[in-house]
Amino acid sequence: MKTRLVIFDCDGVIIDSFGVIADIYDELTKKHNIKKPEGKEFYRDFFELDWRKTLRKLNINTEEGMARAVGIFEDLVKKNYHKFRPFKGIDKVLGKLHEKYRLAIVSNNQKQNFIPKLKEYSLHDYFDLILGIDDGEFKPSPDLLLKCMDKLDCLPGETVFVGDMEGDIQAGKAAKVKKVIAVTYGFHTISRLKKADILVNTPEEIIEAVK
Repeated sequence: MKTRLVIFDCDGVIIDSFGVIADIYDELTKKHNIKKPEGKEFYRDFFELDWRKTLRKLNINTEEGMARAVGIFEDLVKKNYHKFRPFKGIDKVLGKLHEKYRLAIVSNNQKQNFIPKLKEYSLHDYFDLILGIDDGEFKPSPDLLLKCMDKLDCLPGETVFVGDMEGDIQAGKAAKVKKVIAVTYGFHTISRLKKADILVNTPEEIIEAVK
């Protein structure tokens, strides 16, 4: 079946946000008096696609604790928003793919947190549809992927999904998409991406992987 749709995760695939998010979690753990290993690389295997699971791994389990953590996180995101930038070369990749396929974004982030950044860097108009956690269930549930394909009238066998975390792979497999491409330049290490159909190391490699 011919590929018609390419769905992208946003953070870690289009927007380079790992370093900023790692810094924010450093602040978050300090404010909660949580000890963790030094350095950002610790987070490469620690982060979960569903941020609620990440907080639980930090032993932030109560509703009160989670609410406090979310408040701190959102405040720090606003303060550091200027640091979020697209990966170098992703604009050309999207432009090339846009010539042949329909493009969409399915993210666990709130749309208000990344759509302005897409517009700032002239990436927004490449996408036929953008869905965030405002629109459905957290990945690794396939809910948002299924909604995306339904809205764009594309079958799973016509769809490729590009993500950067183990939960993206799980979501893509559950949605029965044609192919799951995992990028190694995002949030997770290769060891957590082994179940992807294809691994790519740079944005430019996505073009060939989609074919």
